[in-house]
Parts: sequence; structure tokens; C-alpha cells
Amino acid sequence: MWALTEQPGEVQSDALRDLHDFLLRAVLVYLSQHRSELTGWSRDDVRGLAEDLAQEALLEIQASIGGFKAESKFTTWAYRFVINRAASELRRRHYRNVSLDQLREDEPALFQALLPEQGAVEPERMAERRQYLNLLRDIIERGLNERQRAAIVGVHIQGLSMDEVAAALGLNRNALYKLLHDARKRIKARLQAQHLTEGDILAAFQD
Repeated sequence: MWALTEQPGEVQSDALRDLHDFLLRAVLVYLSQHRSELTGWSRDDVRGLAEDLAQEALLEIQASIGGFKAESKFTTWAYRFVINRAASELRRRHYRNVSLDQLREDEPALFQALLPEQGAVEPERMAERRQYLNLLRDIIERGLNERQRAAIVGVHIQGLSMDEVAAALGLNRNALYKLLHDARKRIKARLQAQHLTEGDILAAFQD
């Protein structure tokens, strides 16, 4: 394995290929032991994830090779990189799935909470608000993909912070901004198809 740094050309390429194969085998075994956390994944999906993790670990090992000390076998040292990455990925996916499920469960109650109590406004205005809320919920449920929906509900209905929603979806803030931007464009297009604007919706909720 020292050929990673000590030898140029074909020798180094062979060493990298051998290390990649070792990492891939190691992470495939690890994922097979945690198959319950990948429910619904096909064998090809698991293989693809393993390939990605092995490649990421390989790059990290190359960048960290100077920190290797011969106190343990090189393979033992390298093994930790890919397993740590796999464990982090499974934790992230589990957290994201739980968070998405929670957003789905909370959504009906959150929409209902946006309506004032009966008698707080005149019946005609209450009916208009309910109509618009039902329309918005239908657009969010049918017009957005799962991640866009979770982002919109989390930020604009549930009132979570950008950082909380980004963490739940496994995104950075810039990626979440882009996700929200695309979701709003879809909502706007669906409203326009109903000959409505965002201003019409907002006006209905102003007392």
C-alpha cells in the first residue's frame, strides 16, 4: 500500500485500484450488516452507494496519507475511513427519513392552525381562506416533489429555521435556498393556472 506515495506511474495506479477494491469490499460487508437501514433499496442501489463511499474514502485517504503512522496495519487505518463514511451516511439518511415522515404527519394540523377560530371572521371570508388553503395544500401535495414539499412545509408552515430544515434534508443552506426557489416557482405556476397570484392569497388572510 505504500506504493500510493512512493512509486509513480503504473505501480501507483495498481496500488490505488487495489485499495479501492479493498474499500469497496469492506463497505459492502458493512452495508449488508445494516440492510434494515436501507429498506426498499435494490442490490444495484446498495452497490452504487458502496461505490460512492469507497471512492470518497479513497480520496480522503490520499489526502491524509501523511498522517499514517505504522502503529497499525495500513489496511486497518484505511478501513476506518470508509466505515466512518458509511456510518455517517446511514445516520444522515435515517435522520432525513424520520424528519420527512414527521413533516408529512404534521402537515394537516399545521394547515388547520393557519385558519382562525370559527366566528373570528365573517363566514364568507372564512370560506375563502379555507378554499385557498385547500388549493395550496393540493398544490404542495401534487405539484412538488418530496424534498420541495418538505422544505416548503418546514420553513413556511412549520416555522423551522433554515438550518433545521437543511439538516433534516441533508443539504447545505445554498442548496436549500435553491430547493425553496424551485418550489416557489412551481407553486406560482400552479396558482397562475388557476388565474390567481400570490397577492390574491395573501390578501385573503389580511384582517
